[in-house]
Amino acid sequence: MSDDELGEEEDTGPWIGEYEGDRNEKLERHGIGKAILPNKDTYEGSYMYGKRDGYGVYRFMAKAARNARYQGEYYQAKKQGMGKFIYPDGSRYEGQWVNDLKDGTGKYYYTNGDVYEGEWSKGLRHGKGRYTYANDKTYYEGSWRKGKWEGFGEFHFCNYKYVGRFRDNKMYGYGKFVFDTCCELHGQYFLDDKDALVLMDLATEAALVRIDEEKKGGEDGAVDDIEPEYRMPPSPPPIGPTHFEASQLTRLHVMTPEEEEEARLVAQLNSLREKVEAQAIEVHGEEEHGGKKLSSEIKEEEQFDEEGGEGERAASENEEAEQGEAEPEQAPAGGQQEGEMGGEEETAEEE
Repeated sequence: MSDDELGEEEDTGPWIGEYEGDRNEKLERHGIGKAILPNKDTYEGSYMYGKRDGYGVYRFMAKAARNARYQGEYYQAKKQGMGKFIYPDGSRYEGQWVNDLKDGTGKYYYTNGDVYEGEWSKGLRHGKGRYTYANDKTYYEGSWRKGKWEGFGEFHFCNYKYVGRFRDNKMYGYGKFVFDTCCELHGQYFLDDKDALVLMDLATEAALVRIDEEKKGGEDGAVDDIEPEYRMPPSPPPIGPTHFEASQLTRLHVMTPEEEEEARLVAQLNSLREKVEAQAIEVHGEEEHGGKKLSSEIKEEEQFDEEGGEGERAASENEEAEQGEAEPEQAPAGGQQEGEMGGEEETAEEE
């Protein structure tokens, strides 16, 4: 059941239905109170300046909607924020609301056990989400548009899955089956009647153009002052039955076009990062060594100096050893020369 079918009774007037609770100076319902509305629905919760505002619980009492209720946040008499809605058939929604409609992220529990969890827009499944089927535990996870599978997604079966494009709740376009046996079957889903799609596309496009022209103005081309009604972008037209045509069977893992594009972007990013890091290292090396020597050159020079120093030390040690061997042979000659000089001095003194 849609939210529009369960409209809440307005109680903005100060004396509509029965009310028990707080009021302000203008006698408006303001604060915490409980109201019994003319259609016998009840509301208990917060009011602000005569309107439901804040947290509250609204119970439907009509026969067609018995046991239905909403408990959550309000703003200006509209369901807005986080809230839980229990529908007459027993299904329930828990999540975000905007202007009395499911909008944002939320989880819907269906009476047959199916569960949808994901994004909503204007009361419809729209964005990214996952729908799980209770009977066989299969599920679809991917893009949604106005309540239907639309865009890239995955449908998981018990022992394999399909990964690819979807449209109008059908597999359509390029994709692949991925099996637990570590192989992939690539191919494409085609329409059984390919001409039908072209006719539907043209008819839908023409209808949208007529709607836009009506909103712009009348026959004289005058533009109305009324703002155009907000609506989601149009969905592609519905399509008929499709069939799969296989192209190749491969081992895991050949990437999908989306994965290939993502891998290409990651490779470009890594390449750019390596270039930036190399530039940073080069600039840092020039700043640290005055732009003259890099660390590798300095290490080579240090190694060369060490080798040269060791060679000089070895040469000096060899010279010292040779001098040490020569000194004992020269000692007698030196002593003899000193004796002769001493004799000459004594002779000079005697004279």
